[in-house]
Amino acid sequence: MPPLFLFLTGSWCYDSLICGPDTWSSQGHCNGKRQSPIDIVTSSVRHNPKLGAVTLTGYNDTKKLLEMKNTGKTVDIELGEGLQLSGPGLPATYTAKAFHLHWGDGVHKPGSEHYINGERYSMELHIVHTKNNTSVSEALKDPQGIAVLAFFVQVRDWGGEGLCTSMLPAGISTKFDGSFSLQDLLGRPELDRYYRYPGSLTTPGCDEVVLWTIFADPILVSEDVVSAAILCKLGFWVVACGLMIPSPQPPHQEGRNKY
Repeated sequence: MPPLFLFLTGSWCYDSLICGPDTWSSQGHCNGKRQSPIDIVTSSVRHNPKLGAVTLTGYNDTKKLLEMKNTGKTVDIELGEGLQLSGPGLPATYTAKAFHLHWGDGVHKPGSEHYINGERYSMELHIVHTKNNTSVSEALKDPQGIAVLAFFVQVRDWGGEGLCTSMLPAGISTKFDGSFSLQDLLGRPELDRYYRYPGSLTTPGCDEVVLWTIFADPILVSEDVVSAAILCKLGFWVVACGLMIPSPQPPHQEGRNKY
């Protein structure tokens, strides 16, 4: 979950013995009963007939991707007003605020936060929404204040080495030119094929305020030229650029129901 939202917490990091994920619990973070990420074991998933396709409003608007910033831990993309999420099982309409990706080290070290049957994907994209368009600080007070759409990204064999040549330096931001939309990046996912569970932010303070919707089918970037080109524009192309963010904390195993 987004470092963009975690300015209320103390010092933490991904890749140090002093402040990495193994220390977060001792720092008083991530000790709750509905912590994320998790390993989704499909044999234990229960079908919920009350759920169905989510509705995404405004996702095809090319003017909604505003600014990209390298925070030093990830790259956050700020989104404009009017991107909404609704659908079965969600207690309200949620408004998208930002999105970001978690990735590993190319095809050899996958970097998704969630696991499926003990396996990880190359990357995981998180689109972060707040309930009824509240501020993030207000959303953190509500156990259903944040809804995250998570999409796995699977890197296939790719002959595009050199396609990306640089990464936005830490602390630097850049504006978007309105040439693509969030829908262009996602492609055409099946919006009724997902896992749903109540969880938390995945970085300190690991607030248990998140309704997770994790789509079952990954974005296959080598087969989707549009998605590959956009990922490249965003500076996320792990094969061509050799980018790396250290692995996030391991999955939690609280045995919550997934639908």
